[in-house]
Amino acid sequence: MTARPTRTLGDVVQARIDAHAETPHTGPCPRCGADIITARTPDRVAAVDVRADPTPLDPAAEILARLAGRLTWCLTRGEHTADRIRWRGTEHIATGRCTHTVIADHRCPPQPIQETLL
Repeated sequence: MTARPTRTLGDVVQARIDAHAETPHTGPCPRCGADIITARTPDRVAAVDVRADPTPLDPAAEILARLAGRLTWCLTRGEHTADRIRWRGTEHIATGRCTHTVIADHRCPPQPIQETLL
């Protein structure tokens, strides 16, 4: 019989931090003030901090966003699982069977040029 590895307080705290970081949160963009969704992808190898616009995209809008150089993401919402943001690669898009909400990376709108410089 093998003994269970003991979990330290640090392990428990780190697990809670990871779970919080992977849960999508809405709030204002620190640069432009627009509403955005922020979360970390749950990938353990190459996790990415995502800042995305909350507006869902239809297939045509997704194509335009990708042509503009923006990444697109699946916002997964499960009945028995926590909300997550997941990578949406070309293979995922090509299947056409995804039922998740599609969102795109946030880009701040251009700021007006100052007319007078001090």
